[in-house]
Amino acid sequence: QQVVIFEAKSHPRFAIGESMILETSETLRAMAELYDVPELAYFSSENYFAYAGTTHGVKRHFSYLYHEEDQAQNPRQALQAIIPKEPYGHELHLYRQDTDYFMMTTAISYGATVLQNTPVAVVEIDEGGTGRGGVEIVTTNGDRYQANYVVDAGGFRSVLAQKYDLRDHDQRTHSRAIFTHMVNVPCYHDVSLSQKEYGLPFRVSEGTLHHLFPGGWLWVIPFDNHEKSTNPLCSVGLMLDPRVHPVNPDLSPEEEFFTFVEQFPSLRAQFEGAQTVRAWTRTGRIQYSSKQIVGDRFCLLGHAAGFIDPLFSKGLYASLMSTSILADLLLDAHETDDYSAASFQPLEQSTRGFIEAHDRLIAAAYKSFGNYKL
Repeated sequence: QQVVIFEAKSHPRFAIGESMILETSETLRAMAELYDVPELAYFSSENYFAYAGTTHGVKRHFSYLYHEEDQAQNPRQALQAIIPKEPYGHELHLYRQDTDYFMMTTAISYGATVLQNTPVAVVEIDEGGTGRGGVEIVTTNGDRYQANYVVDAGGFRSVLAQKYDLRDHDQRTHSRAIFTHMVNVPCYHDVSLSQKEYGLPFRVSEGTLHHLFPGGWLWVIPFDNHEKSTNPLCSVGLMLDPRVHPVNPDLSPEEEFFTFVEQFPSLRAQFEGAQTVRAWTRTGRIQYSSKQIVGDRFCLLGHAAGFIDPLFSKGLYASLMSTSILADLLLDAHETDDYSAASFQPLEQSTRGFIEAHDRLIAAAYKSFGNYKL
């Protein structure tokens, strides 16, 4: 069965979704075994540095530091959740331009055709869900391709979500983002205004650091946090509830970031010498889902189906679980010639469940940021 991947841009390129969790790694290892694609496991723990390369960081924990305006961070208001080293090793901070480029070339090695710099203009679908054919994909340069099934993994600007008016913005969570990559971001312990040692098992730079404050949080995801690292970059992103912290259109994204950081002395100390290495991205509200995930001969996958907020690093996990479920259903459909929406309902149910549970969790977390005891 031939697989064609349409890529509107090209790899390697920047992407967010850099912090791994145990469930994501377990899913990658399971998929590697289930579908006999060992390369899928290469990014599932630090034990794979020989395969994954040294541009990625290690993730030995989730750390959370609570901040109050105009006050140094209180060391007693800190939490570190440790990721166990056994049996697979600690997790990774993924340098996505390398991981994604590797996964694309792996797909090619297994027989997929990848068409880069090939945006899709139109997808026409025969509503009959059985039999061969039934989908025509037209690229922006007019080339036409026929298929039995189309998987739209096009993110927020999904072609099929727009075609069928599927977007739903009725989520509990409200947040917007400002993010980039930086260099010269020190370990927080080295610039802490409270004390150098917090009594935590690991330095906070050895994992994903979350700075928390009323109405939002800020991530610090270093790729240079271990002795094997060859990558000086650090991913930095600020997430704000626009109802609490509305955007200031008179400020550039960078100016807004540093203006916000100035309110918290301990944050200011960590970023005062940092330098930006790529253009800042600032978004509006980022929450969305879809009224429908699967239809006859099509589905929405990953961020095409929905997105909530990167807190707790659930995005890759949900995308990979949906990918694994979809792969199993597609293999069955290839045998039965049944590509109807009814045959793909497990994907509909699981994807919707991931999005809705994630939304409830994140919305409650944002409410808790108003008070450290919560």
